[in-house]
Amino acid sequence: GRRDNSTAPSGFISAFWVCPTGAGRSRFMSATVGKIPFSIPRWLIHINLNNFLDQDTFLLCGQHRAVLQREAEGYLKGEDARAGGGGGGTNDVRKSTYVYRSPSERMPVKIGQFFDATLARAPNRKEGVLAWYGRNSQNHKLMELWPSREEVLDRYEQHTKACPDSMDVVRRCDGTMKGSKAVALALTFAKMAWRSRPAAGTAALQNPFASGVSLAAVGRLLSLSASVARGGIERVAARLLRPAAFYPVLLLAFLSHYAASRVRREFFFKFDEGMHREDVGYIAKNWVDL
Repeated sequence: GRRDNSTAPSGFISAFWVCPTGAGRSRFMSATVGKIPFSIPRWLIHINLNNFLDQDTFLLCGQHRAVLQREAEGYLKGEDARAGGGGGGTNDVRKSTYVYRSPSERMPVKIGQFFDATLARAPNRKEGVLAWYGRNSQNHKLMELWPSREEVLDRYEQHTKACPDSMDVVRRCDGTMKGSKAVALALTFAKMAWRSRPAAGTAALQNPFASGVSLAAVGRLLSLSASVARGGIERVAARLLRPAAFYPVLLLAFLSHYAASRVRREFFFKFDEGMHREDVGYIAKNWVDL
């Protein structure tokens, strides 16, 4: 959370849990509690969280390889007697690998101490790390293939398909995009067909009661109810196809499709190399090394 001073209450609290699920893999879970007069949709919070995680996840993917290597070598060399014997204990790989200088990094220090004290006692942790090390190392050098950015930052596989709120938003965006396309195409084709119709035929269809001949012709083809319904559709179409209504509706369909596509994009792979370089440039511009 954030406080204005050491005694004031926090306006919001961000909590997160990083739960190991396998060698080199973990599940990130978080929650935010704040004093706000309204409820923020969960899918909107997930978008912001995914944008935050994508900034560092690919870097951590490379970092975890080195940490796992050190952890495996710690088991093999017996840096901790109990962990090396397989009977529990600690493996101070993070304490010996990371160097923290800033007072604000007390939280990473605590997390590292927790992992060093507990991971060696987690069921199958040691065996999993040693098996990974045996498969992917040769002469103390890692031979594991480096995963692509698309694989590491695939939001759909890692988050969206496991989150009901996000999947619901994706389905609604798909429906909005299809509906807006259908409306735009229908209006466009209707506009083209309306302009290509003969003026006399148009007049007769707009008002089938204008003359006895037209009324008799329509009466032979359609029932009275069908002709009235058709006349109503013609009048509505005529109003929608006027420039004052046609272009605003078309613009609304385009904006709906664009907004839905932008929201939908947030739940799939997004943080490509170009966005990464822009982000790094922003950091270098605003946080200059002294």
